[in-house]
Amino acid sequence: MTHTASTLPAGAAAAMPSRRVKDAPTRAAHWWIAGSFLVAYITGDSESWRLWHVIAGYSMLLALGFRILWGLAGPKSVGLSIWGRRLGASLRWLREQFSARGLQGWTTQPGAQLRQAMTQGISLSIVVLIAALPWIGLSGYITYQELTGEWMGELHELLGNLALFAVLLHLGVLLVASLLRSQNLARPMIGGSQSGAGPDLVPHNRAWLALLFSAAMVAFAGWYWQDARSTLGNEGATPATLQAGALHDDGDRDD
Repeated sequence: MTHTASTLPAGAAAAMPSRRVKDAPTRAAHWWIAGSFLVAYITGDSESWRLWHVIAGYSMLLALGFRILWGLAGPKSVGLSIWGRRLGASLRWLREQFSARGLQGWTTQPGAQLRQAMTQGISLSIVVLIAALPWIGLSGYITYQELTGEWMGELHELLGNLALFAVLLHLGVLLVASLLRSQNLARPMIGGSQSGAGPDLVPHNRAWLALLFSAAMVAFAGWYWQDARSTLGNEGATPATLQAGALHDDGDRDD
C-alpha cells in the first residue's frame, strides 16, 4: 500500500533522510568564535569588565587559530580552500550582476536571482568576518598594552563595528534565505546534519576533539582570569587603571 503524507505515522515524518555536513570540531570552533566575539563586543566599553573583554578577545583568536589548524589537518570538506572558493564565487557573481546577462536575470527570473543573492551574501559575510578577526585581535592587544596612541583604540573599535555589521548581515541573510527555501540553513552548524539524501560529507563526527578543544578553552579562560587577578590585584584592575592610580598617588605626594 502506498502511504501519502497525510497517512504517514508521526514517527515516519521525523525519520526524513539527512546527511552529516559539519563535524563537531568545526561547529565547536564556530560557536566559540561567535560567543567570544559577542562577549568582547558587549564588554568593550566597560572599564570594570575589561578583563572579560581581554579574555574573550584572546579566546576568539584561539578559536580562530584552532579552526585554521583544523582546516589544514581535517577532512577536505572543512578545508581552508572552501573560504577561497566562496570568495571567488561571490566576486564572480557580483561582477556578473553588472553585465547584461545579470540584469536580464533579475527581470526574467527574480526568484532565482534573489536566492542566489542570499547565498552569496552568506558567503561574503563569512569571508569578511574571518578576514577582520585577526586585525581586531592585533589592534586590541596593542591598545591593551598601550603601545601606541588613541588612534589604535579607535581603529580597534572601527574593526569591531565592521565585524558586527558582518555578523548582523550574516544572520539577516541566513534568516531570509531560510524563509525563501523553507529550510533551516542554520541547522548544519547546530546539529551537523542537513536534510536530504546522499552520503555524509564528513564521515566522522569527532565529538571527542570538540570536547577536548572546549575544555582547553575553558581552562585557558580560568587560568588567565586567575593569573590576571593575582598580578593586577583582587579588584580586577587593568594596566591602565593601575597607571592612573599611580599617577594620582604621585599627585597627592607632590601636594
